[in-house]
Amino acid sequence: MRRRRHTAKEHGPDPIDLHVGGQLRLARELAGLTQTEVGRALDMSFQVIQKYEQGEIRVSASRLFHLAQLLRKSPDYFFEGLAPSDVSGIGVLERSDIELVRAFRTIQSDELKQLLVRLARDIAEKHGIASADPDK
Repeated sequence: MRRRRHTAKEHGPDPIDLHVGGQLRLARELAGLTQTEVGRALDMSFQVIQKYEQGEIRVSASRLFHLAQLLRKSPDYFFEGLAPSDVSGIGVLERSDIELVRAFRTIQSDELKQLLVRLARDIAEKHGIASADPDK
């Protein structure tokens, strides 16, 4: 299938570049790094990292690989959640979501983690939100 040429200047950022940029921002924030720190580690400016995160410029394959190494992710992490038929179905995480995940990851006890997951599911169900867990 041949795609029409999509230029950021004419059409705005490509939805895939926006998704990759969002994943980059999420991974960076979960790692507790600033744009400046990521830029410095890869010998580039924070402005370039900022433009990657906003989808203004595309991340090359080699740069994506280096970002994945730095952020301890696999390169395919940046494409998780993309469906070939539905690029617009990408969810956006709020800062509080990121803070919750970062705090959760610092908990050492597996038992306590499971209790927190059950608590979150119970709260969601009591507020009319269906459980995302198919085993529940």
